[in-house]
Amino acid sequence: MKKHIHSFSLLILALSFFYSEANATTQIVTIANFQFAPANFTINLGDTVLFTWISGSHTTTSTTIPGGAASWNQSMNSSSTSFIYVPAVVGVYDYHCAIHTSMIGQFTVTACVPPDYSSSISVNFSSCDSPFVLVATNPVATNYQWIYNGNLITGATNDTYLATNAGGYSTIVSNSCGFDTTPVSILGFISGPIISLAASSDTICSGQSLTLIGSGGITYTWAPTVVVPVSINGDTAVATPTTSFEVIVHGTSFNGCSNTDSLNITVLLIPQAGFSIVQSGDTVTTQNSSIGATIYDWDFGDGFTTNNPAPTHTYATTGVFTIQLIATNAEGCTDTFEMVADLTSGISEATIEQSIYFIVESTNYKINLSSNKKINSSSINFYDISGRILNVKTDQITNNTVSISTQNLSGGIYFVEVISDEKRSTQKVFVQ
Repeated sequence: MKKHIHSFSLLILALSFFYSEANATTQIVTIANFQFAPANFTINLGDTVLFTWISGSHTTTSTTIPGGAASWNQSMNSSSTSFIYVPAVVGVYDYHCAIHTSMIGQFTVTACVPPDYSSSISVNFSSCDSPFVLVATNPVATNYQWIYNGNLITGATNDTYLATNAGGYSTIVSNSCGFDTTPVSILGFISGPIISLAASSDTICSGQSLTLIGSGGITYTWAPTVVVPVSINGDTAVATPTTSFEVIVHGTSFNGCSNTDSLNITVLLIPQAGFSIVQSGDTVTTQNSSIGATIYDWDFGDGFTTNNPAPTHTYATTGVFTIQLIATNAEGCTDTFEMVADLTSGISEATIEQSIYFIVESTNYKINLSSNKKINSSSINFYDISGRILNVKTDQITNNTVSISTQNLSGGIYFVEVISDEKRSTQKVFVQ
């Protein structure tokens, strides 16, 4: 079954915002276990430091502070559990516990500048598909409010917003010194391409190849790459799978938007063809050992064919014949098995109309073939033990003698067939 998959483009637009604190804040410093926590922090001018006692008997006492700032020295114990200090000067404030001088702390007060977008320019941008992430992030900001087409978006108070609709977006950013609104940016959505996948066949037999064609884009990638390893023209791929699988094509259009399509490919098992033979004179009886097949097509190499599951055949002439079985299963998948039947063994010289003899000269890597009648090198066939005809070099020595080169042959049994006056004679030879 065909499956269509949409891919969503997730783009990030970084808007440059200037902001600090939404409202004046209070920084709490706890006093316990012989330490101030946090021992170091940064606040804006106008913020408050609240010292809170937890345990022990301590003080919070200023040591080195900016010029013009008010110093402090406050006992912190069960009778005095809190102390508020509001810095009035920008700078670094150091303090400690006068009783336990190893207890030290520090905070930095920075100037507060309100956000200003008077010189900012709005940005228009497009996304291939929704959702689209708008980002307004600054390390000192604490409050945000997103606006869509002039209306506040309820609950949209984070530094990011996931936009699913086209339109105008802006953000109110504030700090303890004031607030400002970003220029309106227009978001638009571009339709992704419609990617389609077609196959030469969605059902094949194991070992067969199929062609896959993608359309709707200008560039394509294929998955899984283990099954579809060959890319021909980008939009076309070739696969030779051994098991069923889902092929996915990812297509991209000229505007950079993309989409995918998929197709399930069914790979059918093939049968296992096999047989053995029993020879008796010029008669061959087969014993079928095929697995998973329902139809059997036999070719005995002499023009005789049959679909009998285990046939017997009597040859009219002697020779070396290749018997072929094509086994087919119920799904139409096939497998082929071949075997050579040598009907020349045991035939006397009197039964051969041409008296042919062979001289094997192993040192010279050749076979000299001589006859009492005229023979031609072009009328000689040379077979291996499986019945496969070999391309060997032959030289015409005399009208009755042909030399066959064995230089490139492996050692073993071979068969030489001579055709003369439309008659055939075959002899087994051994090459060392």
